[in-house]
Amino acid sequence: MTKVSALSLLMALSINLSAQTLDYGTYSMVLSDVQHIRVADNSSFNTAWYGITGNGVTWNASSLTANNAYPVLNFSYFNPNTTPYSALYPAANYAFYEPSLTSLIEYEYDYICSDSVVLQGSYAPSTEHEIYQNGDKRMIFPFFYGQTFSDTYEKTNYSDANTVSSYQNGTRTVTFSGYGTLILPQATFSDVALISETRTNNLGPDSYVYTWISLSNGHSLLRYSINGSSITTVFTTDMPTGIALQENESAVSVYPNPAAGDFTIQTPQHTDKVSITSADGRTVYHNELNSGATSIRLHAQPGIYFVHIWNQNNHRVKKLIVQ
Repeated sequence: MTKVSALSLLMALSINLSAQTLDYGTYSMVLSDVQHIRVADNSSFNTAWYGITGNGVTWNASSLTANNAYPVLNFSYFNPNTTPYSALYPAANYAFYEPSLTSLIEYEYDYICSDSVVLQGSYAPSTEHEIYQNGDKRMIFPFFYGQTFSDTYEKTNYSDANTVSSYQNGTRTVTFSGYGTLILPQATFSDVALISETRTNNLGPDSYVYTWISLSNGHSLLRYSINGSSITTVFTTDMPTGIALQENESAVSVYPNPAAGDFTIQTPQHTDKVSITSADGRTVYHNELNSGATSIRLHAQPGIYFVHIWNQNNHRVKKLIVQ
C-alpha cells in the first residue's frame, strides 16, 4: 500500500504546481520516444550534486565525461511481446531495452499507467533475472516538488533460467527533492526535477538512485545509482527542447505502427528532412519532408527502426516497427 507524506503534500500545495510537477501526460511522452544515453566515468560524477536540493537550484554537471568503452545507447519502451520473456511478466505492459544490444543489456519490464510506474522485473542475457510478486513502485502521478511516497515490494531472484537464488522484500521511498537547472556537457536544461530514491532490502545493503528528469518531456537526463559496491552513472546525449516548440513537437506522429512497409509521418510545422535508421545504425531512408501528412514506402526487412525528424530548431526521434 502506498503511503504519501501529508506534510510533504501540504508543502507541494503551497508552491507553483504548474511548473514543479511531473504528471503522466508529460512522462508518457517517453513511451514513444528514443532515449539516447551515454555511460559516464563514475569518477567524473560529483556526489555533492545529489545533495543540492530545494527550489530554483542549479546542478553543474558539465564536468561529466563519457566512458568510451560503451557506445551511445538507444533505449525505448516496447510491447513486452517483442521480447522472449514476456510470459514471465504478465502484469507488464511495457518492456524497456536497447534493441541492438539485447545480447549484452537486460530487458526491464514495467507496468505504466496514469497514476504510477511499477517495476515488474528484469531479465539479463546471462538468464539471471528477477520477478516481482509485489511490484516495485518507482513513480506516482502527479508527483509534486517536496512530495515523498513509499511502497513495499517482494521479489524472487534467479541465478539462471530456473534456479532461485533468493527471496527479497523491502521498501522504496521516493522524494521529489529538487527543482531547477541542470548543466550537462553538451547543453543546459531548465525545468528539471531531482528524484531521490532509497530502497531497503531484507538481505541488505540498501540501494540509492538519483535521477534528474526533464519536466518538459519526461526524459531522464542524468542518473546515478548505488547498489552496494556497484555504481552506475549515465546521462543523455540529447539537446534541450525549447518550451515554445514543445506543443508542436508532441504532435509529431508516425502511423500505422507497427507498419507493413507503408506508413505516414504527420508533422504540424515545417520540417527540413527525415532519415530512418535500423537498430544497428544503418541509414535506410533519407529525404526532405514538408509539414502535414507525408506517406513513405520503406523497402526494409522486418525489425525495429528509428525515424529521425529535423527542422531548424530541434531533432525528434520516433521508433517504428516494420512487420
